[in-house]
Amino acid sequence: MDERFDAGLAGWRGTGDWRVADGRLTGSGALTSRTTVGGDLRAETDLRLTGADAAGLTLGGRVEVRVDAAAGRLVAGDGGRTASAALPANYRPADRHNLAVEVRGRQLVAELSPARLGDHLATVALRLDRPVPGRLGLTATGGAAEFDNVSVARLHRPARHAVPEPRAGALLAGWSDEFTDGLDPAWSWVRPDPAATVSGGALRWPTQAADLVGTGNTASVLLRDAPAGDYVVETKVTLDLGEETVRNYQQAGLVAYVDDDRFARLAQVAIWNTRQVEYGYELPFAGQPVYGGNIVGTPATTTWLRLAHRVDPVTGEHEFRAGSSRDGEHWTWGGVWTFPADTTPRIGLVAHGGAQPPVTAAFDYLRFHR
Repeated sequence: MDERFDAGLAGWRGTGDWRVADGRLTGSGALTSRTTVGGDLRAETDLRLTGADAAGLTLGGRVEVRVDAAAGRLVAGDGGRTASAALPANYRPADRHNLAVEVRGRQLVAELSPARLGDHLATVALRLDRPVPGRLGLTATGGAAEFDNVSVARLHRPARHAVPEPRAGALLAGWSDEFTDGLDPAWSWVRPDPAATVSGGALRWPTQAADLVGTGNTASVLLRDAPAGDYVVETKVTLDLGEETVRNYQQAGLVAYVDDDRFARLAQVAIWNTRQVEYGYELPFAGQPVYGGNIVGTPATTTWLRLAHRVDPVTGEHEFRAGSSRDGEHWTWGGVWTFPADTTPRIGLVAHGGAQPPVTAAFDYLRFHR
């Protein structure tokens, strides 16, 4: 159940004085949802105590979790049993806060926070007498409270086993390039860079004073088609970024690329005085490109990089999981970025982020494996 009260109080029943305006519920008394969610569950609401002494959620008509502004405490109760935690001195009841309650088996945990970002103002745990049914209620006493974004849902099942790490199988020689005889004709450029050359069995590419992130899209990308289905693509890149000095944001590595506003980039990179393997994803959102990233291991001067591609058998989406290695044998695997099913990501190489001080990335190969 996900309730924003756009349809008024349909699906609720109870006592008291309640009204709906602008999709929010304000009032005092007690309301109960007609919808039931059984088993382990999470219930939450955005809550403002505009005049109430206390307000909160109930489960199954028996368990109550309330913000007691008069007492300055977050309180959970199950019949005669209660547990509580003090609210901080700077808590302001009229400000909007998120109240979240999770029940797994007989263990209840309630949290009050400004924005559901782990910045809890108060947390309370209570061992229940017995599991509760999932009929959700809202209560406010001593005055009015405002409720918004009310929801109750089954809890996730905890993951008990790690997903197996990707493994590189047979080499797909026809899709790969060892950079032993110039640049394979299968490559194509987005914004060609004449400074990139092949010599001595490597693609040698000075990092450009350019970037892909944002709306500028000035960096070059060297691309080739990827095989259909699942595969692992790997490169070995040498990039001497020194130690500790600020060289923002010189980098080189792999990219899964649809266009300038949808790509996943795995690169060893200088970020201020650190050296990281960053796996970032840019995609269009709300009319502009947005970018987020995660860290996948620690680079060396020579770093091995892998993207493991999987097609989701249900949705057809393209899932790319990133891995890095300092010796080509032992791998650190990180996060997954997902591309829509109706896209055809190509695989490429990049070397950009800054030209000063000058540094050249050397790619030994690009290899595809099943």
